[in-house]
Amino acid sequence: MVWKIIAMVLVVLAIVLTAAILSGTKRWQSDTRQLYTRMEAARVTIFPILYDPCELEGLPTPVQRYFRTVLKEDQPLVTAVNIEHIGTFNMGENEAQWKPFSSTQRVIIQRPGFLWDARIHMAPGMTAHVHDAYIAGEGILTAKLFGLLTVMEQPSTPELAHGELMRFFAEAAWYPTALLPSQGV
Repeated sequence: MVWKIIAMVLVVLAIVLTAAILSGTKRWQSDTRQLYTRMEAARVTIFPILYDPCELEGLPTPVQRYFRTVLKEDQPLVTAVNIEHIGTFNMGENEAQWKPFSSTQRVIIQRPGFLWDARIHMAPGMTAHVHDAYIAGEGILTAKLFGLLTVMEQPSTPELAHGELMRFFAEAAWYPTALLPSQGV
């Protein structure tokens, strides 16, 4: 009789936990769609649409050499990029604590913006969802366990926005036309 009660409690707990995880995932996906919508709403048309080497005139020699290496005349300027990552992420502050992760990232070039949507596997059955973003001039950094329970939310400050914009530029090797003078750099 006792084992039946224990089994029933375990089944109920499993159902409740599954429902919570599914609810968190659905809520996270909704939040992600809202961030994508905000980012796309801030997007502006890129001009010119093709790379012209004349744009390099007057730039420092190393900068010209870089662009001549990575760009071809009349190639289309990058307007947006979708990136997928799979790897390990160091969660340790004082010592290495590498955790497997997967993510997608959407980058738009004008108005500069990106949204990194990651899943970090903290332990078996325990996943943290992370948004790291720069959208319409605002920095966003949030992590939620199962996409439901907030474990970290960085307040939106000018310093966070600056740091996220620096990430956009640090990753610009993936979309080098974003660094051209015609794009505001």
